Order: sequence, then C-alpha cells, then structure tokens
Amino acid sequence: MIALDAGTILEAQYRYRLVRRLGHGSFGSVYQAQCLDNDGPGEDERPPRDVAIKVLGSTEQPEALTTMKRELAAMRRIRHSRIPTLYDYSLEGEVAFVVMAYYPAGSLADAWPLIGRLDVDQTWRLISDLLSALAAAHRASVLHLDVKPSNVLLDGHGGFVLTDFGVAHSSLMSKGLLLQGQIPIGLGTHGYRAPEQADPRTRAFDLRTDLWGVGATAWAAFTGIDLNQRKDVLRRAEDGCIYGLQVLSDVHLACPPPLEEVVMGLLFLDPARRPGGAAEVLTRVRAVAAGYGMGSAPAVAATRGEVSADEIQAMIDTLVDPLWASICRAPGFDRYFARYDEGEIIAGPGDQSHHTHLLLSGRILIERRGEVLDVEKEEGAFLGAICTLTGAERKVTLRADGTVWVCVFNEAELEQFATCNPSVAVRMLRGMASRIASGPKRHSD
Repeated sequence: MIALDAGTILEAQYRYRLVRRLGHGSFGSVYQAQCLDNDGPGEDERPPRDVAIKVLGSTEQPEALTTMKRELAAMRRIRHSRIPTLYDYSLEGEVAFVVMAYYPAGSLADAWPLIGRLDVDQTWRLISDLLSALAAAHRASVLHLDVKPSNVLLDGHGGFVLTDFGVAHSSLMSKGLLLQGQIPIGLGTHGYRAPEQADPRTRAFDLRTDLWGVGATAWAAFTGIDLNQRKDVLRRAEDGCIYGLQVLSDVHLACPPPLEEVVMGLLFLDPARRPGGAAEVLTRVRAVAAGYGMGSAPAVAATRGEVSADEIQAMIDTLVDPLWASICRAPGFDRYFARYDEGEIIAGPGDQSHHTHLLLSGRILIERRGEVLDVEKEEGAFLGAICTLTGAERKVTLRADGTVWVCVFNEAELEQFATCNPSVAVRMLRGMASRIASGPKRHSD
C-alpha cells in the first residue's frame, strides 16, 4: 500500500494537494485534499475546494488497477444523493486514485465513540438512506457487497451516505467469476457480510446479499454492538437459527415492533427468505413513516399457499410452449405459483409494484380507474417487470378474468430467473419493448 505525505500534489483533469490521511484499509488509503484548480471558467463543473481522494496503489500493480477500475465503473453508473459524487480520477502516472465528495463528519464507525448507539428515528433514517443508495446501485446492476459502519458516511445534516464500491460487482453476474476464483470467498467484513459470502458452496450473489449488510449495520448501530468485535453474537443455521443475529428486542427492549420486523427481515440466514430488493424494503419503511404500519403478509404469499402440488401439475400439463412447461417442472419452481379466481385483484395501483407476474394460463384485465385498457392472455407474458426492475409505482390494476395461473417473482427472483434462463430474458425484453412501442399505454404496469 502506498502512503503519501501531506502536501503531495496529484494530477488528473485537475490538480489536488493532499492535506491529511483520513483512513486506510485493505483496498487503499483515503485522504482529505484541496483542489487547486476549482476557480476560473466553468467553475460550476469543477470539483469543490475540499475533496476526498482514494489512493489504491501503484498503477503498475494489476490488483490495485483492477480494484480502481471496478470502483470507477460502479460510481460512473450511479448518480444518487446517498452515494458520494465522483469528480475526477487518474489511472495513469505513479498512483491510481479517484476524487470524490468530502464528508468532514467522517464515517458512522468513526462517530460511534462520540454519539453512541443510534436512537429509533436515527436508525430509521440510516435504513432509509442505505436502501435508497442500494436501490440506485441495484438499478444500475451493481452490488456493493461490503455494507458496514465504516463505509457509511455522515452527511452533516442527520443523514447517511454509502461509500466504497471497491469490491462491487455486477448484480448476479458474479457466478462465473466465483467459479473462476476471481471473487474470493469471504469477500466483505466479518460480522457484516452475509452468510453466503463466506460459504464456499455459493455460486452467485444477488440483491439480497446487500440487504443483509443493511440489516447488520442497522442492528449494530441501534444496539451499539460492533459485530466485527463481538463475533459471539452471530448465529448459524447449523445451530437451528433462522436469523443471523439475536432478535433485536431481546437485545434492546425499547425496540418498536415495526423496526424489528424490518431489520430482522433483512437478517434471515436463508437469502430466499429476505425481501427481494432494496426498493421493496424502502416501500415498507415509507409505509411505516406514513403511519400505515407494516400490514399483514402480502396477498401473493397467502395465495401461493392455497394451491396443491396436484393442481400445479395439472396446470403445467395444459401449457402449450415446451419452454414454459420445462421451466415450470424444474425442482423447487412450484414456490412461485399463484392462482387467482374470477374478479380477484392480482395487483393494484401502488400495490405489489415490486412483484412481476408471469402469465401461464387465463386472462388478465389491465384496468385504470375502472376502464379496461387491455386484456393479456398470452402464455408467457410478463406483467409488472418494468415496475419491479425500476422501482416505479404501478399505475394500473391487474384483475383476473376467470381462473388465472401466474408465477410471481420479486426483484431478486426475477433477476435470477432471467439470468439463469437467457431465452426467457430475451422474450421478456422483446415483450416489454413491443408493448411500449406499439401497444396501449400500460408500460407503467
């Protein structure tokens, strides 16, 4: 690791003088610096006077350069107020570095000894800000993979910013890299990394891996227990546990039930039991903030439990397309099936926006304010994929016209389904493009 002295000048598109080192880790050092060229023509486009510079090492070191390129690729694809602004960078010269927004209040880990554990309102704000940052990253198909207190910056106004995308990878594209040994098992920080990150049997990470990091960081901040220092509080599936940490109210008696429900929902040891994405959890958090509470289990979950294996098999036997019949017979796929009867609402405006419905059998009416805009009856049609993948609010109602069979996917499940079945992904893209280009205006479904 390269250590630079105060006063050192680094040059990229603009020049910077290092002031002091703020911290360092396995992936480099971060410095406070001053931009020497922030005055003059085009001032609004130049970096501010005070910036943070992350130095990752010599450009002659392939590992440092790869790490830098990975972080740059992630930060250039994401623009969000809860992620530091990228101002400048250099991959040439003696050292590789990136220039980012500077947050003088430091990280949550730095502030812990001074502020102690967070109260309820601060914890809700922490969860909301981290989820907002991750939702933006996930929409850009970027996984952070190292959410922890030292990677959470204080914005100086009561909010939080997620930084350090140095170990980020493309969402669900990590399978091949894992198998090739390019992503080390154990990636992340002990105590805050998801169980699957330390499991040698893991073949891919997805959106739910980052959700664990949010849950663990919120749990630690609310209880005041640094999980990297207190390994005894971690739980394992081998011991019969379903959560990776002790239930929040058992540690902090004053924990409100909605907060516990959200945090513990992110800490299921089994990724399949966590929510499907950051946008889905953010919707729940906002519902609590609006005073609506968490509500009961989603209707789709209840519907899934009402159908038998024999009914599912009988429906599969009626499918015409061999592709769908083959996919639907895959082991474990039955958990996605749901049946709706005549007149039942499958999804409404603002409701289940984070779930996509794959139509297998029957007819679905697409309605807006009581008016039928369209009728979907094509076997294999995807409804709601745009809302699921973008986090946009659903604008229409999906209603069953007779008996309807669908498969229901949350964001992580949809991404996994499309990644593992390229032919399905192509069909989904073509179907969405066709509806947007020529069909009735229902692309907000």
